[in-house]
Amino acid sequence: MDIPSSNQIQHGQRSERNRRMPRASFSSTATTSTAATLTSAMVLDQNNSEPYAGATFEAVPSSIVSFHHPHSFQSSNLPSPHSSGNLEQRGRRLTESEPLVLSSAEQSRSSSRNPSHFRFFTQEQISNAEGASTLENTDYDMAWDATPAYEQDRIYGTGLSSRRSSIRSFSRASSLSNAKSYGSFSKRGRSGSRAPQRLGENSDTGFVYHSATHSSSSLSRYTTRERIPIELESQTDEILEDESSTHSLESSDSRRSASENNRGSFSGHDDVHNQHSEYLKPDYHEKFYPQYAPNLHYQRFYIAEEDLVIGIAAYQTSKFWYIIYNLCCFLTFGLVYLLTRWLPHLKVKLYGVKVPLAKAEWVVIENEFGEFVIQPIDRQWYNRPLSTVLPFENYPNPSYEPNDINLSHHHANEINPNVPILITFEYRYIKFIYSPLDDLFKTNNNWIDPDWVDLSTVSNGLTKGVQEDRELAFGKNQINLRMKTTSEILFNEVLHPFYVFQVFSIILWGIDEYYYYAACIFLISVLSIFDSLNEQKKVSRNLAEMSHFHCDVRVLRDKFWTTISSSELVPGDIYEVSDPNITILPCDSILLSSDCIVNESMLTGESVPVSKFPATEETMYQLCDDFQSTQISSFVSKSFLYNGTNIIRARIAPGQTAALAMVVRTGFSTTKGSLVRSMVFPKPTGFKFYRDSFKYIGFMSLIAIFGFCVSCVQFIKLGLDKKTMILRALDIITIVVPPALPATLTIGTNFALSRLKEKGIFCISPTRLNISGKIDVMCFDKTGTLTEDGLDVLGVQISEPNGVRGQKFGELLSDIRQVFPKFSLNDCSSPLDFKSRNFFMSLLTCHSLRSVDGNLLGDPLDFKMFQFTGWSFEEDFQKRAFHSLYEGRHEDDVFPENSEIIPAVVHPDSNNRENTFTDNDPHNFLGVVRSFEFLSELRRMSVIVKTNNDDVYWSFTKGAPEVISEICNKSTLPADFEEVLRCYTHNGYRVIACAGKTLPKRTWLYSQKVSREEVESNLEFLGFIIFQNKLKKETSETLKSLQDANIRTIMCTGDNILTAISVGREAGLIQCSRVYVPSINDTPLHGEPVIVWRDVNEPDKILDTKTLKPVKLGNNSVESLRECNYTLAVSGDVFRLLFRDENEIPEEYLNEILLNSSIYARMSPDEKHELMIQLQKLDYTVGFCGDGANDCGALKAADVGISLSEAEASVAAPFTSKIFNISCVLDVIREGRAALVTSFACFQYMSLYSAIQFITITILYSRGSNLGDFQFLYIDLLLIVPIAICMSWSKSYEKIDKKRPSANLVSPKILVPLLISVFLVFLFQFIPWIIVQKMSWYIKPIVGGDDAVQSSDNTVLFFVSNFQYILTAIVLSVGPPYREPMSKNFEFIVDITVSIGASLLLMTLDTESYLGKMLQLTPISNSFTMFIIVWVILNYYAQLYIPPSIKGWLKKKKSSKKYKLLIQEEMKLKEV
Repeated sequence: MDIPSSNQIQHGQRSERNRRMPRASFSSTATTSTAATLTSAMVLDQNNSEPYAGATFEAVPSSIVSFHHPHSFQSSNLPSPHSSGNLEQRGRRLTESEPLVLSSAEQSRSSSRNPSHFRFFTQEQISNAEGASTLENTDYDMAWDATPAYEQDRIYGTGLSSRRSSIRSFSRASSLSNAKSYGSFSKRGRSGSRAPQRLGENSDTGFVYHSATHSSSSLSRYTTRERIPIELESQTDEILEDESSTHSLESSDSRRSASENNRGSFSGHDDVHNQHSEYLKPDYHEKFYPQYAPNLHYQRFYIAEEDLVIGIAAYQTSKFWYIIYNLCCFLTFGLVYLLTRWLPHLKVKLYGVKVPLAKAEWVVIENEFGEFVIQPIDRQWYNRPLSTVLPFENYPNPSYEPNDINLSHHHANEINPNVPILITFEYRYIKFIYSPLDDLFKTNNNWIDPDWVDLSTVSNGLTKGVQEDRELAFGKNQINLRMKTTSEILFNEVLHPFYVFQVFSIILWGIDEYYYYAACIFLISVLSIFDSLNEQKKVSRNLAEMSHFHCDVRVLRDKFWTTISSSELVPGDIYEVSDPNITILPCDSILLSSDCIVNESMLTGESVPVSKFPATEETMYQLCDDFQSTQISSFVSKSFLYNGTNIIRARIAPGQTAALAMVVRTGFSTTKGSLVRSMVFPKPTGFKFYRDSFKYIGFMSLIAIFGFCVSCVQFIKLGLDKKTMILRALDIITIVVPPALPATLTIGTNFALSRLKEKGIFCISPTRLNISGKIDVMCFDKTGTLTEDGLDVLGVQISEPNGVRGQKFGELLSDIRQVFPKFSLNDCSSPLDFKSRNFFMSLLTCHSLRSVDGNLLGDPLDFKMFQFTGWSFEEDFQKRAFHSLYEGRHEDDVFPENSEIIPAVVHPDSNNRENTFTDNDPHNFLGVVRSFEFLSELRRMSVIVKTNNDDVYWSFTKGAPEVISEICNKSTLPADFEEVLRCYTHNGYRVIACAGKTLPKRTWLYSQKVSREEVESNLEFLGFIIFQNKLKKETSETLKSLQDANIRTIMCTGDNILTAISVGREAGLIQCSRVYVPSINDTPLHGEPVIVWRDVNEPDKILDTKTLKPVKLGNNSVESLRECNYTLAVSGDVFRLLFRDENEIPEEYLNEILLNSSIYARMSPDEKHELMIQLQKLDYTVGFCGDGANDCGALKAADVGISLSEAEASVAAPFTSKIFNISCVLDVIREGRAALVTSFACFQYMSLYSAIQFITITILYSRGSNLGDFQFLYIDLLLIVPIAICMSWSKSYEKIDKKRPSANLVSPKILVPLLISVFLVFLFQFIPWIIVQKMSWYIKPIVGGDDAVQSSDNTVLFFVSNFQYILTAIVLSVGPPYREPMSKNFEFIVDITVSIGASLLLMTLDTESYLGKMLQLTPISNSFTMFIIVWVILNYYAQLYIPPSIKGWLKKKKSSKKYKLLIQEEMKLKEV
């Protein structure tokens, strides 16, 4: 099949912005203003590809990649279909190029995004609303379309120079550091087409405030008065009164901003405050923004890092209807309040008045999951230009001359209006700010200060005035979760519908004089509330403690160093990283001087120390570029310090007094802030069992209402008084829908969670446990999950001279002493010696290890490689001075090598007995002069090395073999290069290639100036290092258990596809004889497919391009193969090509790939995330197990995510295991199935319990009688509660069955047997009741007597129903295949035995005894007692066999799951 490609997107030309009347300027100093930019979610993946053909490595912490929607925007810049403006194509970046296949800008919404669960907003409103996003130039419906950065660079060869040229062009176009001008901006959405409207020309609006501002340079500290526009200070009370008459100000008290109450009081300005606060009201909006008429009443917003679409609507409070609402609440004794609390959208309809966004007093926010909140609007005086609080989205337009529009950085003018009043609200700890330019609420998460590119300006720090500006705009630098007070939690608990129903029931029972029963239920409810209160407080306290951080920092303010709290840091602040008080970074920063080593395991899950280097001017330009395009490049990440990461070492460079960093993001806008938000606001589950449970309760409520009506009719016939009639009829409702019913849903889950906790598995989302019982497919990461974390060196293979035939590989050497068996590195007598020596030197020096307190820290792969050599590594080497024969490279007496040029030295380890090298030989001391860090785009690293005395400089490079082969001189490559490489990768080994050369110039100056491109070109190939990655011992057994249980297993890794296949076969994940891998035909001829699938071992065997069935290429013919025992292995580039635009590729083709693929290799975090979504579209219940390193996105997207990491990033997963192997997956599935079946059984039991009691009460009501107070108490507290708890105690069954338990409560298969059970209950109660009336000792009930319920009807039905409660629990307590046999549930057996014994004892109890009188029993004959015993035994067997036999007739003939239907269709085709 041909996979179609579409035409390249044609970006619209930027339309010239309409000129606006100039506004008053803002005379501030040249500020280094900034704000929180990109949340962690916004950094699109650099690559989860593994360097050196496999090892997991990312320059950017993977959690950053994982907290956003699975779209890569960096190369496509596609506009939203609803955007009214056009986007300008930016200059290409280092990693930017055209994607494999481009899609149309007008394409339909991605099928992975379907915001259809809105209730307050309509689908049409959300789709057509003007939109904004935490990522500029993006929206919720943008196609998942772009190629990851590293792939673009690999495919299109974009070099480092592209970044530099882009940055330089940016510099020239904007002239940021010199001309201080932004240029002209093309705006997205409304701002591209929103022309200013001069209100004064079209309407009678009176005077207009131009809002001249105070200079921030003139103030050391602001007061509220200084933020008030100058014009207002001269206004008199008469003008205020005139203006008040123009507007409706009668609701001033209700409309007063919350900010008034929080601003505090400033001495001497109280009167001014009170007067000017009037102008904060929405009525005066046009006075302050005369050019921007507000039009929009609602908008859409896309929170990209949470992949969440929200709708925002603006409202004011109608004073009249608000009074009516309060009156209704009072007159209905709070019922109206409760109703509007449970259904808040009713409150909006009752007293909300729609207004433009700019004039809102409060906003309604609803997300795509139907979660609804109302947030108040905060208004406070700001009086600074818009650019100081919100970003301009695009680069300056080079077509404009700097003098075309005089726009200084933060000086108000026609396209950078002054903002007199800051209009904000907060949602999920994200601050939304109103932009008059766009008429939308936006966030300042990607705000940058253009002055950042000027390091000399940046290093001066901030003034106190600017700091206060930024604290207003961006908030404090703290991640403090708001903990609800005890009274708030208690209030919320008590007003929960469940407890309100409890209160209603208790009041009803109290009025009906069931005092003892009501008191016991009240006590249980109170204990339950306080238990829930304590649990909520504990969880919120733990989260708050984990997120909160505080330390003192030394910061440069007003050019003086001062110590402040870390919460006072704002973007642009310069602080000291080397301060001993700082062990954890307090914010997201950029390193300006010296270097440091940090541990980013909090983000990545990998405790691999990362080196950070000071930013250059080029880094700062790239930082601005990255913040504009929402991606932090690996180039910038080398200097980027992430909030919450640990500082291992901060080394102060010679000549400097401290290591300095600049704050770029604070608070919840930082990486850690996004991480905490993802924990506090997890994605809601839509599990069918929970949906059905509420439907079921609703169905039972209808039965209760029916019973209520029937009872009323019956009581009227009996002539009962109205009070008794109403109370007993209402009592029917509490019986049919027992108050304890919702609580029973959690009993089994809580027991299962406690068992998991004992096994070292922790859960932060209990609702996911039941879902885990339905898992259909389990996906696994490879490295660290299926295989061991560490790598072992299998050996090395050196490229050896082979005479005239060039080069060939030598034998595999597993002992380092075989590589270069000499005493000195200078001892070379043959070409092979020189080659071996150079290869050995590359092993010694080409790595990124660091020495901290005598311990080597760094990438595990580098560590294993260097450990293999047996040499020593030291930094700040002082034992021996380095000398050089070339004396012209210095001017002073001190050689540059001896000051700061050689950061590290390797030399023989004198303590190693196996060492053969001479320790005091100067030739055996190698200094690393310069390092080129590993870049995921390039997939290689390099170093420049010199020995102690020799005036020779070498460069060594190591990386992925396919990459190294491209930069080597072809004549130096061994003839068997491909053959040897293929052999190792086929067998699951990891291969790294080494190459090197001698630099042409032997000077230190040249080594410092030479470019990376020159160092990494025309290299001599040296050899391979082969690593083996062993399977964890539990892997194969666990995978087999899953496959035996008919749970599909998939590997999803960033590793090489051949290595993944090899590991898959070794682990038993691949059991098919044939594996087909795809290859992309970049230049297909007419009729040729773009993707060709070939057998990995026999390339002549391919798959049909349309059906994906095996065929064989013969002599000019294609032969179909009958053998269908095959699977697919998909690579990341093919995955992107297939799923970026599903509308152009047949759905059947994609489904065939998803159904038959076992391996997904070279997958980036975004692609893993998208794979989870694609599998879920086929109705799979998807589980994902990873080590947290690159899997956060997939862990969150899967229905059940299990992390094998203790890092904080892993808490995004519902489950975290302290057992770092995949055997925990079996435990989660077992307990999930047990919990689901237990919840099911408890739900059915509580339903039958209410049915039994409903039938008993209905029969008694027909005679005007009822059960007694202590009879209710005995049934509910001594029978039902212990049974419900003990039947939930059953442990999970050891073996996982092929059939998954049902989660469908509302289905004929469940409801019909349940109704039959209810009928049997009725039958076995009705017949004894009829028979007892014919007995000679029969005592007739007293009609309407609640105090005297003694009757034979009451006693017999009480005895029979007691046994029905007990025997029903036995029938529903199913053991295998999901739970252990009930015989192993000791607690249940004891409880059932005691309950049956107690029930038998009651039947023989003397009715005149104290207990007999308390239970209001009447005497029955011994023969009738025996009849009841035999009768209930018959009842037991009837319920045990009849309903299940009916269930067999109600099996679904057709599955509702899409993937099962596809498999069934495929099976039918095979049979044909």
